[in-house]
Amino acid sequence: MQNEIILFETADKEIKLTVSVKNNTVWLNRNQLAKLFGRDVKTIGKHINNALKEELETKFNVAIDVEQPTEKEDVPVLLTNGKVQGAVEGVVTSFGFPNKMEIDPTAITAFFYYFLFGIMLSDAAYGFLMFIGCFIVLKKFSNMEETMAKTLRMFMYCGISTLIWGILFGGYFGDAITVIGKTFFGVNIGIPALWFEPIKQPMKMLIYCLCFGIVHLFTGLGIKGYMMLKQKDVMSFVCDVVLWYVFLIGLILMLIPTSIFASLAGSTIVFPAWLSMLSKIMTIGGMVGILLMAGRRAKNPVKRLLLGAYSLYDTTSWLSDLLSYSRLLALGLATGVIAQVINTMAAMMGKSIVGVIFFIVVFLIGHTFNMAINLLGAYVHTNRLQFVEFFGKFYEGGGREFKPFKADTKYVKVKEN
Repeated sequence: MQNEIILFETADKEIKLTVSVKNNTVWLNRNQLAKLFGRDVKTIGKHINNALKEELETKFNVAIDVEQPTEKEDVPVLLTNGKVQGAVEGVVTSFGFPNKMEIDPTAITAFFYYFLFGIMLSDAAYGFLMFIGCFIVLKKFSNMEETMAKTLRMFMYCGISTLIWGILFGGYFGDAITVIGKTFFGVNIGIPALWFEPIKQPMKMLIYCLCFGIVHLFTGLGIKGYMMLKQKDVMSFVCDVVLWYVFLIGLILMLIPTSIFASLAGSTIVFPAWLSMLSKIMTIGGMVGILLMAGRRAKNPVKRLLLGAYSLYDTTSWLSDLLSYSRLLALGLATGVIAQVINTMAAMMGKSIVGVIFFIVVFLIGHTFNMAINLLGAYVHTNRLQFVEFFGKFYEGGGREFKPFKADTKYVKVKEN
């Protein structure tokens, strides 16, 4: 790329450091310096501060003191992510910038965002059109504002996810290939799903959606635990994270062999005696632990138990959060069913010149509407699952964006006649 050079590269080419060149000067940021010297970014930052202090104190009559901000200080936050993860920064910052005590959740949010969005739209043709459309716009208008570019990149990656899930579920403009083959060529053709068709097996899809929800929610709880350990709050980690893991996993293991789960799965699962006993021990042990330790900061023992009981009531919140992931099934089915209805309507005029024209018109208008309305639905509900269910487990936000002092310039294109 122009104005860039490769500073170093390993023999196997697995590690490569590309830096920018401006006015015959090589510029490296902290992440690049950390990669170059094999150290972490925090250590590099300390070395930079020490070098700056020494340089200024040598040349000028100044006093410099560099220190880490305290908990009470309101320091700005700068998000640093790659293009794939950074495309979702707008979603994270619309909820709020992370405060100085939190981690940047953009990377893990990006993975789940693309994953869940693809399930909700789940049509390979729609995903391909999304990807191609966003890719062309990004290439044609390379000087657009960074915020708009990130949004388009986000939808481009969502298009890739939708394409993959569409192939797994066998959706290509719904069942358009089968309808076209039967109506105009008299043959029964189609591309089979690589996994299964949710329209034909909705209960199976519902179980998978709930499993995806459990992974999503447990990841959020795990991030909460990581932040507690990072702050060296081991007691809170054990009482507010580990005990909940024990209780919830035990509760899930107790529910799997029941008739409720069997009615959803279509088959009965029988656990060995030791696993059934373990699930009961985990459930009761976790429940007792939460009851006794959730209100540990209260000095009054009665108040402590009441706070523990109130914390256990949060189990209903976990259940409602989990049931929210049924929207993955609902939106995925909506996309497929509406697409099939459009294809059926388009083929109503049969195999004739008028029928072909009618099919093309209805097909284009119908699928444009279906793609637009379900794309909007997937966007809204994916954000909802991130903001309410996922962020609700660990993320508070409230941070302030770091805005460096710089010239605010804009590109102006001048066309010559």
